[in-house]
Amino acid sequence: MERRELEKQIQGRHVGGVYLFDGTEEYLKQRALSDMIRVVCEGGMEELNSTTLENPSANELIAACETIPFMSEKRIVVVPDAPYLTGRSEADDKLKDYLVHLPPFCVLVFYCHGKVDARKGLVKQIAKSGAYVTFSAMDENELNAWICAQFKEAGKNCSQQVASQLVFVAGSDATLLMGEIGKLVGHSGEAPEITMEDIQAVTTRSSEYAAFEIVNAVMDNQESRAFALMRDMLAAGESRIGILAMLERQYRMLQHVSIMRYEKKSMNEMTVLLGMKSFVINKYLQQLRQLTPKQVRESVKLCIDTEFRIKSGQLNQEGALEAMMIQLFEMRRAGAK
Repeated sequence: MERRELEKQIQGRHVGGVYLFDGTEEYLKQRALSDMIRVVCEGGMEELNSTTLENPSANELIAACETIPFMSEKRIVVVPDAPYLTGRSEADDKLKDYLVHLPPFCVLVFYCHGKVDARKGLVKQIAKSGAYVTFSAMDENELNAWICAQFKEAGKNCSQQVASQLVFVAGSDATLLMGEIGKLVGHSGEAPEITMEDIQAVTTRSSEYAAFEIVNAVMDNQESRAFALMRDMLAAGESRIGILAMLERQYRMLQHVSIMRYEKKSMNEMTVLLGMKSFVINKYLQQLRQLTPKQVRESVKLCIDTEFRIKSGQLNQEGALEAMMIQLFEMRRAGAK
């Protein structure tokens, strides 16, 4: 079942049977579970008609599902991270048989952080008897619309461009974005509109965005800014080899976009082939205005060579990253002449 179909079921109050929730988007998954509990446990009966079981045996789970709801048509049983969905368990066969006979008054939800093994017999039986819902990351348009809706609920306006910039800076994880949205609402005060300046002022940069900004600083020949960003990343707990890997990825993405631009790929083709949002690809295209294909190739090679020399013991991590960044600036200045 698609996540949107589940949302329609909840909105229409047509909830019933067995569900399996998995996927990487924890915020949407938790919100769907909360909405489902609210719909099932009408009239303030949540404490009486909602049960959460940690690592229950098959018999304990069946007993909970067989318990008749109190002053309500239905009750809900939630099993977080059931071990028999990730590994072999004696409960498998018993539960597979039981799910076919789940009482009509019981809503059973297996809630899993991350992904489960879809090849398991119990997972297949849940999908057959009820609904297997994967909460994957929202696509670009959906995520932007969701961000704008969250700001609207808080009494603020937000353009699609500003929403895209927020994702670019903070990342696409909805849980983290909710925290950033709260910060932005507070920072904006009485102002009705969330602006680019607000994002720049208070949004916590993701590591990938910080690496992108270092590359930008190299483009603009801003050594002090690049090294300040690097120090911020180190202070936040990133390792030098980790920062190097992120810089290598940034230059590799520039190389991929450069090749696709040369091949005259459309924006849609680029988003599919690179698995990136169009807003981000446009950022790389802006950077490529200041670089030749040769400079991009040499930058990638420098990152790869530095990483190899560190991992092979030829260079010490301490100082190697700084030396590489100085070389990137020298290459940039040489290319600008």
